[in-house]
Amino acid sequence: MIRVPGPLGPHHPDGPNWERTLREFGRRVAVLAHPHPGWKALHGRQASDGFLTDIDVQYHQDGRHRLLVRTTRPVPADARVRPAFALDGFLQTYIANQADDGSPPLILPDFDGPAVLHLDGTPATATAIAHDGYFALSATLGTETFAVAGTDDLRTMAHHLAFQLAATPR
Repeated sequence: MIRVPGPLGPHHPDGPNWERTLREFGRRVAVLAHPHPGWKALHGRQASDGFLTDIDVQYHQDGRHRLLVRTTRPVPADARVRPAFALDGFLQTYIANQADDGSPPLILPDFDGPAVLHLDGTPATATAIAHDGYFALSATLGTETFAVAGTDDLRTMAHHLAFQLAATPR
């Protein structure tokens, strides 16, 4: 995965900038609707067989990961590798990135049940899981999955995502 500054900062000259990433993805990408002032955002890209499948927007403050937002789209029918989004794996990755020793925890998240994730102001039924002060939510609209993970103190903020749309070619 390439990590370069995202929607709240300048692009890194060695990697695809935010606008290029949006154009390549060609669909809406979720970001926090109201990030905390002073947070920095980095975006990451994941691909399968050269096809961009996931866009991550990771919010940081004072060197700490705060929230992670992921947008996932399906791969083409002829793709050799078919990655699948799993909410528990998404939460485990977020928690692992919080660990000081870098070792991923072996956890079984607790199912929180149905929840609501506001996507561009529209409420969508979401799945929620939690573990030891951390949470993750995901909702699917059409063929895209939108997910967010963070610490419990940021859960209210995380329920509100906005869409960034693919940039129009000039």
